Amino acid sequence: MTTYAESLQHPARHHAVAIQAHGDARLAGLAILASAIVSTATVALDRGASGKTTQEILQSMVQIQSWHQNVHVVAMACICVLLYGYTVLSQRLDLRRTPVLIGLMTYALGSVLMLSATILDGFISTGIAADFVNGTPEAAQAARWMIHVVESIALTDIARVAWVLQSVAAIAWSVALLRDPGTRRVVGCIGLVAGGLPAAMVVAAGAQMDLGIVVGTLLLQAVWNLAAGVLMLRERASA
Repeated sequence: MTTYAESLQHPARHHAVAIQAHGDARLAGLAILASAIVSTATVALDRGASGKTTQEILQSMVQIQSWHQNVHVVAMACICVLLYGYTVLSQRLDLRRTPVLIGLMTYALGSVLMLSATILDGFISTGIAADFVNGTPEAAQAARWMIHVVESIALTDIARVAWVLQSVAAIAWSVALLRDPGTRRVVGCIGLVAGGLPAAMVVAAGAQMDLGIVVGTLLLQAVWNLAAGVLMLRERASA
């Protein structure tokens, strides 16, 4: 039997939980918005290698190595922060709902793959260049082939799979959002388009991905991230 003193404690406890949930939503919304902006900026600020001969390309990669690695460290941090934000979003949408759980699982897997891609692009490729830049012409040519495997084959394939998984996540969350009223339904509509198009573009392009596909995918992902971040902030404000 509940005593009078115990009954007085329950509302306070529920109120504290509610405040914590609202605070998490606001923090997650800000995290998603900030990461969407910063990650897009890092892509724009990144530098690529230049040169015509193998030696010139390797020297260029060594020259930009420090900047390239710093940019990718920021990108990795953004990936982790986005995963945090979408974990909170999934909790608010109710992880017992199948589309929400599918969304979180596929997004987490896509994030792990994207982290792998940033390590390959930011550290492995430039590390190979630094190790072989002062070697023999044969060693330099071998390094160029290794970098080709890393950048043009492994990196491309990993990024393609990661983008498709993240698109599946956006679509799954959007399906859940469409079943709710108000702003959630609007964001769900945005997610179906901005979340579904990257997967369609990547699948259609296949191995022939060009800069336009990459930029288009990143911009569409940014639109979805901004919509999700604004949703979290609006829900917190109206709670």
